[in-house]
Amino acid sequence: MSANFFSFKGRAYQDDMDVAELVSRYARGERNFHEINLNGVSLWKINLSEADLSGADLIGADLSQANLRGINLNSANLTGANLQGANLIDAKLILTTLRGANLERAELSKANFTKADLSWANLNEANLSAANLGEANLNGTKLSLVILRGANLKQAKVDLRNADIADLNLAWTIMPDGTIHK
Repeated sequence: MSANFFSFKGRAYQDDMDVAELVSRYARGERNFHEINLNGVSLWKINLSEADLSGADLIGADLSQANLRGINLNSANLTGANLQGANLIDAKLILTTLRGANLERAELSKANFTKADLSWANLNEANLSAANLGEANLNGTKLSLVILRGANLKQAKVDLRNADIADLNLAWTIMPDGTIHK
Protein backbone atom coordinates (compact mmCIF):
# COMPACT_ATOMS: atom_id res chain seq x y z
CA MET A 1 0.00 0.00 0.00
CA SER A 2 1.48 3.36 -0.91
CA ALA A 3 0.86 6.50 1.05
CA ASN A 4 -1.52 9.02 -0.42
CA PHE A 5 -1.67 12.65 0.59
CA PHE A 6 -4.62 14.85 1.46
CA SER A 7 -4.83 18.50 2.39
CA PHE A 8 -6.53 20.01 5.41
CA LYS A 9 -6.39 23.74 6.11
CA GLY A 10 -3.45 24.17 3.75
CA ARG A 11 -1.39 21.30 5.20
CA ALA A 12 -0.74 18.05 3.39
CA TYR A 13 -1.03 14.87 5.42
CA GLN A 14 -0.01 11.36 4.49
CA ASP A 15 -3.00 9.06 4.41
CA ASP A 16 -3.59 5.32 4.23
CA MET A 17 -0.41 4.10 5.90
CA ASP A 18 -1.09 1.48 8.53
CA VAL A 19 1.27 0.46 11.32
CA ALA A 20 2.53 -2.62 9.47
CA GLU A 21 3.59 -0.49 6.48
CA LEU A 22 5.22 2.08 8.77
CA VAL A 23 7.22 -0.66 10.51
CA SER A 24 8.18 -2.23 7.18
CA ARG A 25 9.37 1.05 5.68
CA TYR A 26 11.30 1.91 8.83
CA ALA A 27 12.97 -1.53 8.76
CA ARG A 28 14.03 -0.83 5.14
CA GLY A 29 15.76 2.37 6.28
CA GLU A 30 13.12 4.98 5.53
CA ARG A 31 13.00 7.69 8.18
CA ASN A 32 10.87 10.45 6.63
CA PHE A 33 7.25 10.15 7.72
CA HIS A 34 6.66 13.90 7.74
CA GLU A 35 3.00 14.85 8.43
CA ILE A 36 1.80 11.25 8.59
CA ASN A 37 -1.68 10.59 9.99
CA LEU A 38 -1.47 8.04 12.81
CA ASN A 39 -4.44 9.35 14.77
CA GLY A 40 -5.39 6.90 17.54
CA VAL A 41 -3.15 4.01 16.43
CA SER A 42 -1.26 1.67 18.75
CA LEU A 43 2.51 1.99 18.38
CA TRP A 44 3.25 0.32 21.72
CA LYS A 45 6.95 -0.55 22.11
CA ILE A 46 7.70 0.54 18.52
CA ASN A 47 11.20 1.61 17.51
CA LEU A 48 11.14 4.87 15.53
CA SER A 49 14.43 6.32 16.73
CA GLU A 50 15.80 9.11 14.51
CA ALA A 51 12.59 9.15 12.41
CA ASP A 52 11.03 12.40 11.14
CA LEU A 53 7.39 12.61 12.17
CA SER A 54 7.32 16.40 12.18
CA GLY A 55 3.82 17.75 11.67
CA ALA A 56 2.32 14.28 12.25
CA ASP A 57 -1.17 13.71 13.59
CA LEU A 58 -0.73 11.38 16.57
CA ILE A 59 -3.80 12.44 18.54
CA GLY A 60 -4.63 9.72 21.06
CA ALA A 61 -1.89 7.40 19.74
CA ASP A 62 -0.36 4.80 22.07
CA LEU A 63 3.43 5.24 22.01
CA SER A 64 3.98 3.79 25.47
CA GLN A 65 7.39 2.20 25.98
CA ALA A 66 8.39 3.21 22.44
CA ASN A 67 11.99 3.94 21.45
CA LEU A 68 11.75 7.46 20.04
CA ARG A 69 15.32 8.51 20.74
CA GLY A 70 16.31 11.45 18.52
CA ILE A 71 12.90 11.55 16.81
CA ASN A 72 11.70 14.75 15.13
CA LEU A 73 8.18 15.53 16.34
CA ASN A 74 8.35 19.27 15.70
CA SER A 75 4.86 20.74 15.22
CA ALA A 76 3.24 17.31 15.65
CA ASN A 77 -0.10 16.92 17.43
CA LEU A 78 0.08 14.38 20.27
CA THR A 79 -2.98 15.60 22.17
CA GLY A 80 -4.02 12.86 24.59
CA ALA A 81 -1.27 10.51 23.37
CA ASN A 82 0.16 7.85 25.68
CA LEU A 83 3.95 8.11 25.89
CA GLN A 84 4.26 6.42 29.28
CA GLY A 85 7.77 5.00 29.73
CA ALA A 86 8.83 6.09 26.22
CA ASN A 87 12.45 6.92 25.37
CA LEU A 88 12.54 10.46 23.95
CA ILE A 89 16.18 11.28 24.69
CA ASP A 90 17.36 14.06 22.32
CA ALA A 91 13.88 14.28 20.75
CA LYS A 92 12.84 17.42 18.88
CA LEU A 93 9.41 18.60 20.07
CA ILE A 94 9.48 22.28 19.14
CA LEU A 95 5.95 23.73 18.84
CA THR A 96 4.53 20.26 19.52
CA THR A 97 1.07 19.89 21.06
CA LEU A 98 1.08 17.42 23.96
CA ARG A 99 -2.06 18.66 25.75
CA GLY A 100 -3.28 16.01 28.16
CA ALA A 101 -0.60 13.53 27.01
CA ASN A 102 0.70 10.87 29.40
CA LEU A 103 4.49 11.13 29.70
CA GLU A 104 4.70 9.41 33.07
CA ARG A 105 8.13 7.83 33.67
CA ALA A 106 9.25 8.91 30.17
CA GLU A 107 12.95 9.46 29.49
CA LEU A 108 13.02 13.04 28.16
CA SER A 109 16.59 14.10 28.89
CA LYS A 110 18.03 16.58 26.39
CA ALA A 111 14.64 16.78 24.59
CA ASN A 112 13.77 20.14 23.03
CA PHE A 113 10.26 21.26 24.01
CA THR A 114 10.69 24.92 23.00
CA LYS A 115 7.23 26.54 22.74
CA ALA A 116 5.53 23.13 23.15
CA ASP A 117 2.07 22.89 24.70
CA LEU A 118 2.26 20.44 27.62
CA SER A 119 -0.80 21.81 29.40
CA TRP A 120 -2.60 19.21 31.51
CA ALA A 121 0.02 16.58 30.57
CA ASN A 122 1.21 13.97 33.06
CA LEU A 123 4.98 14.26 33.59
CA ASN A 124 5.03 12.42 36.91
CA GLU A 125 8.38 10.65 37.48
CA ALA A 126 9.69 11.78 34.06
CA ASN A 127 13.36 12.56 33.53
CA LEU A 128 13.74 16.00 31.97
CA SER A 129 17.45 16.42 32.75
CA ALA A 130 18.98 19.06 30.47
CA ALA A 131 15.69 19.36 28.53
CA ASN A 132 14.78 22.67 26.90
CA LEU A 133 11.32 23.78 28.01
CA GLY A 134 11.85 27.42 27.10
CA GLU A 135 8.54 29.20 26.46
CA ALA A 136 6.65 25.90 26.87
CA ASN A 137 3.14 25.84 28.33
CA LEU A 138 3.13 23.66 31.45
CA ASN A 139 -0.09 25.00 32.99
CA GLY A 140 -1.94 22.27 34.86
CA THR A 141 0.84 19.76 34.18
CA LYS A 142 1.45 17.02 36.75
CA LEU A 143 5.06 17.29 37.93
CA SER A 144 5.38 14.90 40.88
CA LEU A 145 8.88 13.42 41.31
CA VAL A 146 10.08 14.97 38.03
CA ILE A 147 13.81 15.30 37.44
CA LEU A 148 14.51 18.77 36.02
CA ARG A 149 18.25 18.82 36.75
CA GLY A 150 19.84 21.30 34.33
CA ALA A 151 16.59 21.86 32.42
CA ASN A 152 15.74 25.20 30.83
CA LEU A 153 12.37 26.59 31.94
CA LYS A 154 13.13 30.16 30.85
CA GLN A 155 9.88 31.97 29.99
CA ALA A 156 7.93 28.74 30.43
CA LYS A 157 4.35 29.04 31.63
CA VAL A 158 4.45 26.98 34.79
CA ASP A 159 3.15 27.54 38.30
CA LEU A 160 5.45 25.84 40.82
CA ARG A 161 3.88 27.63 43.81
CA ASN A 162 1.58 24.68 44.53
CA ALA A 163 4.07 21.99 43.51
CA ASP A 164 5.91 20.04 46.16
CA ILE A 165 9.39 21.36 45.44
CA ALA A 166 10.85 18.64 47.70
CA ASP A 167 9.67 16.12 45.08
CA LEU A 168 11.47 17.91 42.24
CA ASN A 169 15.15 17.71 41.33
CA LEU A 170 15.77 21.31 40.26
CA ALA A 171 19.58 21.45 40.58
CA TRP A 172 21.03 23.82 37.98
CA THR A 173 17.60 24.34 36.41
CA ILE A 174 17.04 27.63 34.62
CA MET A 175 13.80 28.90 36.14
CA PRO A 176 11.09 30.80 34.19
CA ASP A 177 12.49 34.14 35.37
CA GLY A 178 15.98 33.22 34.10
CA THR A 179 17.53 32.54 37.51
CA ILE A 180 19.42 29.31 38.06
CA HIS A 181 18.21 27.10 40.90
CA LYS A 182 21.07 25.67 42.93
